[in-house]
Amino acid sequence: MFAKVLVPVDLAELDFAHKALELAIREVKASNGELHLISVVPGFSNSMVASFISEKEHHDVLARVAAELKQFAADEIPEEINVVLRVVQGSPAEEVNRYIKKQGVELAIMRAHHRTRVGEFLLGSVSSRVVERARCSVVVLKD
Repeated sequence: MFAKVLVPVDLAELDFAHKALELAIREVKASNGELHLISVVPGFSNSMVASFISEKEHHDVLARVAAELKQFAADEIPEEINVVLRVVQGSPAEEVNRYIKKQGVELAIMRAHHRTRVGEFLLGSVSSRVVERARCSVVVLKD
């Protein structure tokens, strides 16, 4: 049994999170543990972000993402589940692994994106980087 279970949520692809969330809810119910949902937003220190939006606009984006994550959790997670929500800034794989370490997460459950070889080369794989560096068990779900 795992007391702290993490599901990274890409709010741009919510359908992608459902299977991972379903498994996480089952695990958390069985252990009476905590379900952690994290959403990662590129940081304002990222030159691409900083060149297109102001710092205030970036702050507004973070607030909107937090509200969307809260609504997603309210819609999808039973009330009896203890949920911890976080929106963080930075590289998705790095931030997920940082969160795992900092919060003492015991299990991370995530979906693998299916990209072309070129897309994989250019963008990398968040799930593979999380698996490589995580200090906990990681379940990667594929379609």
